Amino acid sequence: MPRAGVAQFTGSANWEDNIAAVQRLAARAAQAGVELLCFHELASTVYLPFAEDRRLFELAEPEDGPSVTAARAIARQSGLLLVYPFFEKDGEHYYNSAIVFGPHGDTLMKYRKTSIPTSRLLPAANERYFFRPGDLGFPVVETPFGVRVGLVICYDRNLPEPARCAALNGADLLFVPVTTTTLVRPWWELLLRARAVENIVYVAAPSRVGEDRGGAAGTFYIGESLIIDPRGEVIAHGSADGEDLVSADLDLELLWDQRRRWTFFADRRPDLYGVLCRAQPGR
Repeated sequence: MPRAGVAQFTGSANWEDNIAAVQRLAARAAQAGVELLCFHELASTVYLPFAEDRRLFELAEPEDGPSVTAARAIARQSGLLLVYPFFEKDGEHYYNSAIVFGPHGDTLMKYRKTSIPTSRLLPAANERYFFRPGDLGFPVVETPFGVRVGLVICYDRNLPEPARCAALNGADLLFVPVTTTTLVRPWWELLLRARAVENIVYVAAPSRVGEDRGGAAGTFYIGESLIIDPRGEVIAHGSADGEDLVSADLDLELLWDQRRRWTFFADRRPDLYGVLCRAQPGR
């Protein structure tokens, strides 16, 4: 059975501090037999949107930037499939992105956070100041470990469509890197468990923890990284107050059995779902 892991740490405005944490946790993961490892949202830096400060754009980097290059080397050194979320600069545009590196350091896919909230769900946080909505769709990649990986980022999990698109594209395991606060704690497990059950996939969600160094003062992120099986059961749960790595074996027989028993995809009626393509639902 492939083993998936999710890793959380306290962020820093200094990318080298974050890469040191990635290195440390990747080494722990490899020692624990993890084969597929994901870090929390914007692992390259702090969570930016609490301050509308143009200087923070200096923390962005291109796909071949310093922290991304270092993460690639860590994937290769540790032999892990490694999901590295980062603040991406692409020409004049900025994205909340993640790259999936193979165990030889090759780029398997890139995803850009698709759903950028128009409202300020976290008080004073304006994601649209920093991030352009993603434009890469919902790619899924075959891995050397017998499991197909999809990816959505943070707010994407609140909408059913991104996870469903990844599942329809063939995902067995959906990584969901997150940054969130105690404000949304009541729905933290609920939404992720729902995404796992309705799409019959494993869901693995690493979540930033603690107070960023050089970030928004007084804002504490919840941690509590989760791995959830296709029945909606939490099979791994991280710390609420510190750096952590949790992992779980992915029982693919359980996954196939659940898909045989619950034929959600076969029972869909796409011919009646035109309303899903409307910009705004009728109310």
